[in-house]
Amino acid sequence: MAQALKLRVQCHACGYMIEGTAKYGEGHYVGEGVPFDFVAIGKVINSKGKRVVKGEVTCICPKCTVRNKYNV
Repeated sequence: MAQALKLRVQCHACGYMIEGTAKYGEGHYVGEGVPFDFVAIGKVINSKGKRVVKGEVTCICPKCTVRNKYNV
């Protein structure tokens, strides 16, 4: 089952708002918007009792080309 990932973060260097989405699942990764790399590091239970993927996102700012890394 694929999980939808929504990325909306601010660039560390220039403050540009980086936005992108992707579907993540077993053997399935389709990105839209700004391309970003997602590495799953585990699953957690959110406030609604649903299991969600925890991971690390790396993306390059399209405005200043700085590489940014975030935990989601």
